[in-house]
Amino acid sequence: MQHCTITKKETGVFLKNEQKTKWVTLITLLTMVVEIAMGYWSGSMALLADGWHMASHTLALGLSLLVYYLYRHPKFRSSFTFGGGKILSLGGYTSSIMLIFIAGSMIVESYFRFFEKKDIHYSEALLVSIIGLVVNLICAFILHQKEDMPHLHTHDENCHHPKNKLSPAGHNHNHNHTHSHTHMTHDHNHESAYVHILTDALTSILAIVALLLGLWQGWSWLDPAVGMLGGLVVFKWSLGLIRQSGMDLLDAHDGSINREKLIQNLELDGSSVVDIHLWRLAPGQVGCELIIKNNSNQRSADYRDIIKKDFDIHHLIIEVV
Repeated sequence: MQHCTITKKETGVFLKNEQKTKWVTLITLLTMVVEIAMGYWSGSMALLADGWHMASHTLALGLSLLVYYLYRHPKFRSSFTFGGGKILSLGGYTSSIMLIFIAGSMIVESYFRFFEKKDIHYSEALLVSIIGLVVNLICAFILHQKEDMPHLHTHDENCHHPKNKLSPAGHNHNHNHTHSHTHMTHDHNHESAYVHILTDALTSILAIVALLLGLWQGWSWLDPAVGMLGGLVVFKWSLGLIRQSGMDLLDAHDGSINREKLIQNLELDGSSVVDIHLWRLAPGQVGCELIIKNNSNQRSADYRDIIKKDFDIHHLIIEVV
C-alpha cells in the first residue's frame, strides 16, 4: 500500500494576507456599526444607507476570513487530496458573485433616481462620503501588496512506495527534493477582499465628485449618473475576478509553466510525450501528470530529474510506456 503526501513549507504569504484581512474586517465592522447607529440616532438616510452598504462588504470580508481559517486548519486540509488549496479560489469566486449583486443594486437604484425628485442633503452626504473614503483608503493601504511578485518557496515532496522502487507500469511517485524557485502566487481570496475595498473607495470618490458639482452647479442628475458608472466599473472588476478564480476551480491549463519547453526538454533523447496535464492545485502550486513513450533507457525517475531542473512542480506523476 502506498502513502503519498505533499508538504509545503509556508512562506507566510497567506498568513500575512489573513492578518491584513482580519484588521480590515474589524475596521469595516466598527465603521459600519457607528454609521448605522448614528444614522438611526440622527435620522440621516444617507448615513444609514452607507452603513448598510458597508455591511455587505463586512459580510464578504468575513467570508474571506473563514476561507483562510479553513485553509490552514489541519483537519480541513487532510480531507482533500491536494490539501484543499482551491478553497482560496472558491472564496474569491463567491465573494465576486456578491460584488455582482452589489453592482447590480447600485445600477438599478441609480436608474430609478433619475426619475425621482428627491432632495439631496449635500453637506451631510459629503461628510459621510469623506469619512467612508478615509476608512477605505486606510483599509486599501493595509491590504495592498504588489501583484504577481515572485515569492521564494522551499518544497519537500515525499511520496513513499515499498522499498522506494518503481511501480510495475513505470509509474514513479518517488520524488524527494528540496529546492527554491520563484513563481507567481495568486491569492484570489485576498484579491476579492481588496476589490471589495477598492469598489467602496471608488464609490466614495465618485459620490464626492458628484456631490461637489451638485452643490456648486446644481447638477442633481450627476449623482445617479456617477452611481451607474461606478456600478458598471464594479461589475467589470467582478467579472474579471470570477473568470480568474473560476479557471482555477475548473482545472484550466496552468500558464505559469512553459508547456512547450517542458515537452522539448523531455524529448531531447528521442522520447515522445504522449499526454500531459498541467493544472493549478492551489495558489503557487502546480500539478503535472504525463505519459512518455520511451525510446531510450531512461526511467521515470530520470525524467523527473530533467523536469526538476527548470520547473517548479509540486505534484508530479510520470508514466513511462
